[in-house]
Amino acid sequence: MKLSTILETLASARLPSVTSEQLRQLVGTADGKAFADDLRWFAVGETKRRQQLAAVVHAIAPGVRRTVEQLGFQFDLPAIIAAARLDGCAGIETIKAANANPGNRARAVAYLQVAGLQVAARAVAATPAPAAPIEAPYYSFKIFGGSAALCVSEARTRSSNQHTIQIEGALALGAGRREFDWQNKIIVQLTVQESYTALALFENLIPSVKFDGHGPAHDKSLLVDFQHSHYFVRVIQRGRAAIALPVRPVDTIQIIALLYRQLLANEPHLQIGDIRALVARMASMDDSH
Repeated sequence: MKLSTILETLASARLPSVTSEQLRQLVGTADGKAFADDLRWFAVGETKRRQQLAAVVHAIAPGVRRTVEQLGFQFDLPAIIAAARLDGCAGIETIKAANANPGNRARAVAYLQVAGLQVAARAVAATPAPAAPIEAPYYSFKIFGGSAALCVSEARTRSSNQHTIQIEGALALGAGRREFDWQNKIIVQLTVQESYTALALFENLIPSVKFDGHGPAHDKSLLVDFQHSHYFVRVIQRGRAAIALPVRPVDTIQIIALLYRQLLANEPHLQIGDIRALVARMASMDDSH
């Protein structure tokens, strides 16, 4: 297919143009053949092909390979394209923003781990062993709503030192203010089993989860419901106002990435595909939903 034809089709799809140098990454690959097919079908009116086209165009964009390698990973174009097709290219934007600040870098690293990219050998060799264990949680990110906010972080269980996640909820200090009462937050740390169930929810395999009996007094709960356009999260402690907020699907990418990373840390002999298959099997056997 001529470059001019490719550019005309991408322009009609309102996608960025590409260069012949970028397209060389696709020569002789299955993704290259699929890209050519998607171009032809889109050109004759099958507009649903735009998402597949966008995944490829954004994955081969200048700077993506460089950023992936700077983050210490081997560049795996098929894996990045596959991930972009699944998340609508949100992950590509995560990669592009990696160098903006440490939080963005951590999110990009987590995303690439979930996408299945391998750590480059030189990065492994250059990483010094930590002088002492780091107390969890030590990686976290926040999700904001109008009247409440969440902080999601990696953590380890006290009894067995297994990897899991912790969710903290805080109410806004006032209407219209982007300040939250973190001093009076409600904390719920998931068990490993609950982490698997939460992953099933965010992978849209089950519609809701409810985790009760948390905290020393067994008075805390976490409830999450999928409501088609968003997830609705509630963090509850008996005798206190509930912390509730909607969470956009794009914001759950970080949660999914962290859940996979933590569960894989508990089972280093498994791969992401194995965890995904186990979660799908568990969800199919759960008749409570």
